[in-house]
Order: sequence, then C-alpha cells, then structure tokens
Amino acid sequence: MNVLKCSADLTLISDEMSIRDVIRDIVRKGPHEDPILVLDLDDVVRKHYGWYEQMPRVSPFYAVKCNDDPRILKTMVKLGLGFDCASKGELERMLDLGVEPERIIFAQPAKSIPSLLYARSKQVSVMTFDSAIELEKIHQYYPEAQLVLRIRHDAVKVRCFLGKKFGCDSVNEAPALLRKAAQLRLTVVGISFHVGSGCDEHEVYYDAVKMARSLFDYAKTIGYVLNLLDIGGGFPGEKNKPIDRYAQAVNRAIDHYFPEKENVRIIAEPGRYYVASAVTLVSFVDSKRIVTDRLEDGTDRTRIFYYINDGIYGTFYSTAYEAQETIPIVQRKANAKEYSSSIWGPTCSPLDIILRDIQLPELDIGDSVVFENIGAYSTVRACQFNGFPLPKVIAYLREGTWKILKDVNTVPFPAQISPMAYTSARTTATRSR
Repeated sequence: MNVLKCSADLTLISDEMSIRDVIRDIVRKGPHEDPILVLDLDDVVRKHYGWYEQMPRVSPFYAVKCNDDPRILKTMVKLGLGFDCASKGELERMLDLGVEPERIIFAQPAKSIPSLLYARSKQVSVMTFDSAIELEKIHQYYPEAQLVLRIRHDAVKVRCFLGKKFGCDSVNEAPALLRKAAQLRLTVVGISFHVGSGCDEHEVYYDAVKMARSLFDYAKTIGYVLNLLDIGGGFPGEKNKPIDRYAQAVNRAIDHYFPEKENVRIIAEPGRYYVASAVTLVSFVDSKRIVTDRLEDGTDRTRIFYYINDGIYGTFYSTAYEAQETIPIVQRKANAKEYSSSIWGPTCSPLDIILRDIQLPELDIGDSVVFENIGAYSTVRACQFNGFPLPKVIAYLREGTWKILKDVNTVPFPAQISPMAYTSARTTATRSR
C-alpha cells in the first residue's frame, strides 16, 4: 500500500536545494502573522538509516506522542518502522494508516478499560505493565495479551524523569510481578525500561540491559522463556548531538547479555531522535519594549523585551517546563548594539516567556527569529490559548527521496531498506533528474 501521497500538504524541492534555502525564502517574504514550522522529511529519513547503521540489532518503534504530524507518520510507515502507542487514539491513528498490529507496542502501563478492549478487538497484543492491579485488569479484559514488564532504571542526567510515574523496582517488585503473572496464567514475553526523556548519560543503557538480563534469567526459573527486550527511548535527536556513544553502550550490552544466538528480539522507542532536528521554527518580532533599570552602583542598564508570534502555548512548552535548550538565530545587522534581552510569547500570560536573559543585537519589529531542533514535543502540546493560532507546519521533501519512497512498496516488518541500498538509490535518483 502506498500511504505516502504527494498532495497539497507536501512540497517537493530539488535535490540541490537545502532547507536553509527554504528558510531564507520564508524570512525574505515575511513578516508573517503566524509562526511557521519548516518540516524537513529528508531529515527523518536520514535519521532512520543512521539508526540502523549505528544499532543494526535494535528495531525502532517510534514514540507517536513525540510528534504526530501525519506526514512524519506516513513516511515512517513507508520506511517500515514499528510504533509505540500510549492511547486508544494513537492506536486508531496508526491502524488507520495501515500499520499491522504486530508493528505496535501498547506502551502504556496504566491503560483504560476501553483502550484495552479496543486493543483486543484489533489484535494489538504486545503491551506493558508495571503493577499487580494492571495484571488483574489485563487478566479480566485481555487475558491472551503478550505482556512486557516495565522496570524502572532512571538516568541521573536526564531532561524528564519518567521513572517518577512508570516502572516497577527491578529488585523488590519485578520478581513478585512475574510470579503474579504466572499465577494468573498470563503470557509474559519480555522486559522493558525507559531511562528518561532527553538522556545525557549513555552508560545507563548498559546497566539497564544488565538488569533486564537478570530478570530474563529469573523468569526462566518460574517457567517463562522471554524473547523481547525493549530498551525504551531517551536518545538525543538535535543537530550536532550524535547517538554514537549511546549506540556503543547499547551494542556492547546486548552483544554481551543477549547474544544473537539466543534469538531475543530487541526493540527501542525513540521519539526525539527521529524528529527533533527535522523541524525549524521561523517566528517574527511583533513588538518590543525597552526597559531601563537603575543598578545599585547608580548606573543604568538597558534591557529589551521582545514579543514574538510563538510561545510556550505553541512551540515552546518543553523550553518552559523541561529545560530544553533554546538558541535563537537572528540576523546581525551592521553596527547593531547588543543588549540584555528577553524573548516572550504573544499571549497575555506572564508565564509565556521563552528566554529570560540573553545577549542579542537589537532587533526591529518584523525581524525574524529562527529556532532549530524544535521538532520534539512541541506541536503535540500546543493549544490556542488567547485565540492565537497553532503554528503552521509546512513539510518539504527532496525529489530524489520522494522517488525512492514512492517507488518502493511498504517494507515488510521487521525488515528495512538497508542503508547501502538507500544511498545507492538516492544517488541514482539524483543523477536521473
């Protein structure tokens, strides 16, 4: 099935054109009333092949919650990814795109009864749990489910500590939960963990895999032969943040604790890795205010407040609440003086502040402010507070990549187009233009 259709919501550009060219053109035609998000689908495709080059044994199940733009999802379906879904809505969305149930993990340890019944009706059988009550609920409403026990193994250097909410203690709780599952005659197929979103601590993956191995061994003593290891997400996806060191830690761990001869299927749930660098925001200065402060030494300090047409109720939720790094890119005019500046969103909320104190050359009304690495956990959290519109997302794809995706049938899961085959096809497509 050819789910990737070139329609009005996808703009094809020549192979010689860069996304920077696209952004410069948008800026030149500005200022625009609404903020514009530039989605580079080629970046998503490159990330996919980069993943398999780095971790060939680990099948990615994209975390839909990270960015659910339909063009991203359709591209990923075409590439043969699996999907991490956490709600009935996400299950419906991916199944409607033609994703087979076996390409989905229902990675929600606290599922509602309706969503559980829906998963059962659609034969989405692989799902996580981390408590005895969840086991009892699954036993009642979906006893034939294929269960994955989620353990807690938090990184210290992490942007979002998911272990605060999900994941059982691997020593004090996990063995008892496996025994409970056996008592209920439920099928447990694997172990999962998530070190936290935006992890900056690659060795934590090695330690987590080691702990999972001990639970594989314990499960065997009570009659379970586990065959699935889910190493979760947390991988970086911003420009200039490669996953090399993460991949090295993961590969060392799985090769040591889960050698290929054991035939254990290994998956991950990357979100930020696939989409963070794929989206760039082009915003504009709507207004500004110059403030003069009298300092203790009797001197004055000038500060400038800039009000742009996007904020924390649009693209910048993660900046405000998860300490996501945000670096504005502005045009530096000749002889422009720098001032201590703050950047605010357009709403009336005093919480709508993007950057509190940053040195910037003085900007004029209508000037552009560009932000890269804005694709993860941004639009999915946006709302229309104060009546301001959601950011407009414009998707771009190069003609050569379009030809490859259009001509190839959807890749059977869990196989994928090899990086070498992709590179060869990409070169051929470019030469045939």
